[in-house]
Amino acid sequence: MRNDDTPDRRYVLAIDLGSGGLKTAIVDDSGNVVASAEAPVTTHFLPDGGAEQDPVEWWQGARQTARQVLADAGLAPQRIAAVACDSQWSVAVPVDDHGDPLMRAVHWMDTRGGPFNRDVVDGFPRLQGYGLFKLIRWIRLTGLAPTLSGVDSLGHALFIKHVHPDIYARTYKFLEPMDFLTSRLTGRITASQKTMVPFVVTDNRQWGGTAYSDTLLRMAGLDVEKFPTLIANNGVVGPLATAVADELGLPAETPVVAGVSDSNASLIGAGATRDFESIIYIGTSLYMTCHVPFKKTDLAHFMTALPSPCTNRYYLLGEQGAGGKCVEFYLKQLIYPEDAFMTGPKPEDAYIRFNTMASQAPAGSAGVMFLPWLNGALVPCEAPRVRGGFVNMSLGTTRQHMARAVMEGLAFNNRWTMGPAEKFIGRAIDHFRFAGGGALSDLWSQIHADVLKVPIHQVDDPVNTTVRGAAFLAFWSLGHLALEDVPKRVRIKKVFQPNPGNAALYDTMYRQYRRFFKKNKKIFEALN
Repeated sequence: MRNDDTPDRRYVLAIDLGSGGLKTAIVDDSGNVVASAEAPVTTHFLPDGGAEQDPVEWWQGARQTARQVLADAGLAPQRIAAVACDSQWSVAVPVDDHGDPLMRAVHWMDTRGGPFNRDVVDGFPRLQGYGLFKLIRWIRLTGLAPTLSGVDSLGHALFIKHVHPDIYARTYKFLEPMDFLTSRLTGRITASQKTMVPFVVTDNRQWGGTAYSDTLLRMAGLDVEKFPTLIANNGVVGPLATAVADELGLPAETPVVAGVSDSNASLIGAGATRDFESIIYIGTSLYMTCHVPFKKTDLAHFMTALPSPCTNRYYLLGEQGAGGKCVEFYLKQLIYPEDAFMTGPKPEDAYIRFNTMASQAPAGSAGVMFLPWLNGALVPCEAPRVRGGFVNMSLGTTRQHMARAVMEGLAFNNRWTMGPAEKFIGRAIDHFRFAGGGALSDLWSQIHADVLKVPIHQVDDPVNTTVRGAAFLAFWSLGHLALEDVPKRVRIKKVFQPNPGNAALYDTMYRQYRRFFKKNKKIFEALN
């Protein structure tokens, strides 16, 4: 953390709610994080594909960490130019007319809405599980279609309607997490076209639209009054609520800007504000994304371009599912489980140890391969019933091999995604910016360069990419920063060039990776 303070320097209080935890930071207009604090977020896994988080825990964590970073930064309150929130999404939060949550939020890993989504999109003639004419309507109006797995917020809302009709009846509005947080901060319940995309009922034919589609609401069987008023994609929700301003010690007129998804915030925070400048982000999830100047959908590869907060701009959604969650699974379930083997609790340096172990294995992990689809596959091929695991293990397999195989498996999925992404944007991707916690690893950066065969630009301070992006967007929304200035304010720590000596090995392994997916789909269908 650094603070090159000058009298004219501005700051943003940025709140990033991720799947694995909440981070709040004070970020200056050069992109420097001068203070940060974190709070845990608990995911409750339930039978039949359930996954939920508690919005009350989110809000308590946000208030606690905001007080802490404001105290740590030691800035005069009027130096805080704005408050900005980014968050995970495809997470449905039903709230009452006071903005209080009516139940735990239904998380993006939750698949219980799958049967209801499949009922909604069914029809004749059928195409890839969709009724063709329904599919055309959804794609034309929104740019995407409901997921067959039910991991989108439409599936979550339908799950609540059919399984918890009492809660649905009491629901004043459905919100995404970033809009829930802005409502807590301001006392105003709003959303925007860009944040409500996962409910698949907004009219996205024009950037910045503020209308829901009556056609899609009718097809889904949902009531329009259950959805919040839409404000501008780059708008201001309002000033801080008096009680919140008093608690945080900030002026009541401090503006709270419209929330944004963590994927879009990380794109900005990685310095990729130009069209087609692509990033790979590994946090809890794994995604590949870039800005594009057009709205487009590739249903075959589950890719679409979604509204960005940047005027008349969209961004490619290449959400692949579990990313760093695979590392967490490996460490929590195989290395440090709380069970009768009593290997002990996971140490604070567990991820450093993971990286060290992986570095001790050769390229290719002695043939051991990790399949990362622990919660099903999304991009570039939605397959909710496929699962992950280690394959091709032998009596000589070590935990070093397994650790590196996890890194390589996620890199293989990025290589699989890269081809359709290049076709989507209409040009070759000649390098990637690498951000998120995964980009802390030089080894993982090099593995990606070798597997993808392009240079990898490792973003400096990658774990603060999302809060940095949320802050830059706030500065831009308020007219304090031009987007074209953002790349100059994001430093690249190191550029990793592909090692040609590993090309043939990784080509062979990648081909088998693709074959594992294709050959075993029917087995996964039968088992799951």
